[in-house]
Amino acid sequence: MKHTKKIGKVVTLTVLTVVVLFYLLPNVAFIEQSLDIRATPDKVFELINRPENWTEWYTPLLDTSGVRVRFVGTSEGKGAGMKWISNHPKTSAGIMNIRNSKNNRNVTAEVTINERRSAVMNFKIRPVGIDASMLTVTSRLRFRQDSLLHYLRLMFDRSDELAMIGYLENIDDAAIGKTGGIDVHLQRIETFSYISIVDSCAWQDMPQLMKDSHNELLVFGAKSGIDMTGRPIAVYHKFDEKQVVLESGIPVHENVQVSGRIRYKTMPGGNHAVANYYGSYDTLEDGHNAIQQWLIRYRRKMTGPPWETFVTDPAAESDPNRWLTRIYYPVD
Repeated sequence: MKHTKKIGKVVTLTVLTVVVLFYLLPNVAFIEQSLDIRATPDKVFELINRPENWTEWYTPLLDTSGVRVRFVGTSEGKGAGMKWISNHPKTSAGIMNIRNSKNNRNVTAEVTINERRSAVMNFKIRPVGIDASMLTVTSRLRFRQDSLLHYLRLMFDRSDELAMIGYLENIDDAAIGKTGGIDVHLQRIETFSYISIVDSCAWQDMPQLMKDSHNELLVFGAKSGIDMTGRPIAVYHKFDEKQVVLESGIPVHENVQVSGRIRYKTMPGGNHAVANYYGSYDTLEDGHNAIQQWLIRYRRKMTGPPWETFVTDPAAESDPNRWLTRIYYPVD
């Protein structure tokens, strides 16, 4: 009898100890992962800062069947968010809100799944070399204190860590996306002044027209003592199967005097989808196609005519494969 009582006391003490220890367990865990992303920091920031773009890389929205997403708040940055419902039992309902966004390099978002677990995810982006970024994600996981099994899983299971790695890899894939490996990113352009000539022609005559117009502008600038402040540009006001309305321009200082058919104009600043295209001018269409795919992917709308800057001087670089042309599409 005494032996039975001792066993009962031991069992009771053990249970009480487990209960006390259980309620003393922390309900927060931290996971951090980093990965090199094959895209500029601006492009990576765009994937994270707009909730609509989470559908391209956030695994619960990719792996579930019958997922329905509703976007709430602003379209991007602090205050933007989304809610989703799906048929998957582990991620059947979720909410994401962007808490903070700054400097085009940091985004903090809070995600809650099935009202039982939440995570505050901090994304930090920094440039590493040409057209590449280091993305680091620190996730602060919080779970209900009565979720002992969840706590034990955090201790012995790497599923949350692997999920984080999956997010990073998905972001890397989304950054390359359907642009054929051409770098396309969102960039804010400052307003600048330029002199230009507007003319029209058939598609096949466009290269010669652009060359003649730029030469005319260069001669005018030299005679007038006007200094170029940037590389030549081309603005496409109209383009269809029959005709191109082309504006050839050269960036200059403000308030220059012009004459004849040469005009002094200002290029509006603002958000632009930008493609860095390396290759011959004969294949620039590939760069434009890359931006158009980007616009579809990120649900952006054009707000003005596309234009190009011819960064590389063909007279100084003989290899067309190394010619850099930046293509700009004004967007909302």
